[in-house]
Amino acid sequence: MEPPKHIKEVLEEIVSQRTVALSSMEAEYMAISDATKEAVHLRSFILELSPGSNGKITLYSDNIGAIKLAENPVFHNRSKHIDVRHHFVRGIVDNGEIELSYKSTEDMAADILTKGLPGPKHRKCVKSLGLSCDYMRTD
Repeated sequence: MEPPKHIKEVLEEIVSQRTVALSSMEAEYMAISDATKEAVHLRSFILELSPGSNGKITLYSDNIGAIKLAENPVFHNRSKHIDVRHHFVRGIVDNGEIELSYKSTEDMAADILTKGLPGPKHRKCVKSLGLSCDYMRTD
C-alpha cells in the first residue's frame, strides 16, 4: 500500500541526503545547514506570534568541527568539497539569527530519531523528551 502523498514527501525529506559527505564533519555540517533552513522558518513564525521576543534559536551538534566551520566563514581546506548551498548557514549564524552549541553525543536526545539505540540510551532519550517508556523492560 502506497503512503499518502504528504506522508511520502515528509519521509523522502527525512531519509534523503542530497550530497555525499566525505567525512562525519561534512555530514554534520550539511545536517546543520538543513536544520538552519527549518530554524529560520520557525524563527520568523515565533517573531510573528511574539513580536517582543528575540526569537533566537539554538541548534545543538555533537561535532565541534562542524560548529567551528559554521561559525568561522573563512576558507577551510577540509570544507572545499562541501556544496556551496550549505554555506548559507555561516551568514545566518553571523547575523545572530541562530546560535550553534555543542552537546555531547551522550546527551543528544535526537539520537532516538536517527538510529537504533541500546536500551539504557533509548530510555534516557525517551525521558529527556518528556515521554514515557513504561513499556520497556528495565533489565
